[in-house]
Amino acid sequence: MDPVIDESNEAPIFRALNLSVIPVWAAMIIAPRSKLTARLVRWSDAMMAALAAAYALQFAHMALTSDQKFDVSDLVGLREGMGKPAGFLIGWTHFIAFDLFVGRWIWRTALEEQRNARLALALTLMAGPAGLGVFGLQRRSMRSD
Repeated sequence: MDPVIDESNEAPIFRALNLSVIPVWAAMIIAPRSKLTARLVRWSDAMMAALAAAYALQFAHMALTSDQKFDVSDLVGLREGMGKPAGFLIGWTHFIAFDLFVGRWIWRTALEEQRNARLALALTLMAGPAGLGVFGLQRRSMRSD
């Protein structure tokens, strides 16, 4: 068993977080203009609320029941907190939620502006800010024409 992620608790949560967003990402990238994608993105409003609730619950649970403190105001405390299983999951939930939020914005904006955002969406899924940056550059280059 991995000493950082206890298979009995953290690994299933990690997998569930990842799997929960894959259908929306796949639809936005593969079939951005389909009705199914539009439905999945609308449904993902509930998913965003669930991710926010999961984040808050994980943070509260760690703060109330664990010696694993998560001091976000201090570099050492933040590094130590994220190095613990509960802290890692809190951070991962944060990444999943914000990347999905940004991906949905890119998808909607690309549809409104009638542009292809597949590369930006794929990069946002895999490397968050890199995809947002690519999309910003794509939009800027189209405006300057």
